[in-house]
Amino acid sequence: MIDMPPPDDQTLQMVAARLGIGDCSNLEGRPLDFDVQAPGTAGLWRVRVTGDRGQGTAVVKLLRHPRDWPVLAQLPPDAQAMFIDHFPWSDDPEVLREVSAVCPSGLRTVELLASQWHGTDRRSMWLEDLGNVQTLRGAEEFVNAARLLGALAARRDILGSPLSARFDDSFALTMIARNRVQCGDLPLLCGPLRDVADDVMPTDLGDDLRWVGEHLDDVLGKVLQVRHTPVHGDAAPDNVVTDPRDRAAVVLIDLALTPRHALGYDLGQLVFGRHSPVLGMGVDVVDAVVDAYCRGLRGEGMTVEVSEVWSGFIGSALIRNAFEVTTATTDRPAKIVAAWYLVRRAVDLGLVPARSPVG
Repeated sequence: MIDMPPPDDQTLQMVAARLGIGDCSNLEGRPLDFDVQAPGTAGLWRVRVTGDRGQGTAVVKLLRHPRDWPVLAQLPPDAQAMFIDHFPWSDDPEVLREVSAVCPSGLRTVELLASQWHGTDRRSMWLEDLGNVQTLRGAEEFVNAARLLGALAARRDILGSPLSARFDDSFALTMIARNRVQCGDLPLLCGPLRDVADDVMPTDLGDDLRWVGEHLDDVLGKVLQVRHTPVHGDAAPDNVVTDPRDRAAVVLIDLALTPRHALGYDLGQLVFGRHSPVLGMGVDVVDAVVDAYCRGLRGEGMTVEVSEVWSGFIGSALIRNAFEVTTATTDRPAKIVAAWYLVRRAVDLGLVPARSPVG
């Protein structure tokens, strides 16, 4: 575990002022119990700041150049070069400012208190401490979150997002397809996972995923034909949480610089991302989530066809989420169910030709 870099006096006094505690006299930080895996994140701390008018807390997120990412050495040379030369690791504060200015009613971002560079390879963000975050629970909360994500996507698209426009559309999804699926997941499926117990990889599911792998470029091409908008990029349930100030509202956290992606892209993580219960609630809830996202888009003046959102949602999630079952160490039964759902829906939508038999 690395140490939290000390803030300079300007940063510390800015944080103290935002917390309303007067002149800062002391601070004490401790690492958060969180498994940091992102290429551009070095650590997270909760910091108690003492001023002459009281105390307050903040969360410090340390951004780092991906050349210091421990996983980097395990990637193919081309992928290493992409992360070192092009990965947008340092722009999170600017993204927060851009998004917070256009959030629809009922949605906000976590508050940015201050940021500071530490040399050229690290940058700290001092953020509002949301406390013990309450994640979304019931179907109605996920449906509401989907509507808000749709409204936000439409607003950012209509108003423009200079940050997102710096990259090719679907840049992140393309990297996932090339570097993770084709270089990592498919070799596992064609090798070690070809003949394993059904509770690890059901035979039919393995055949289905290898079939999808043969058509991966076609899927990616069809996703690229869907209208693209700015996105959150990782709208999993632990990043789309209940607002402690207003339980009827939603807070977005862990916003990073993400290229424009297809309509429905953020629904993939909301429905199939880390610890999401949505698919387990029933396919009717998934349908309601998609409908709500479309309502959010239309409510901000964007004309869309539901079928286009479904194609962007399922096509993106098929690439990003279905193959997670190959390396899952937890929630494997849920990952198996999700992968089967995604393959079947992709066939229904014409994103992948039918295999005989499918599933």
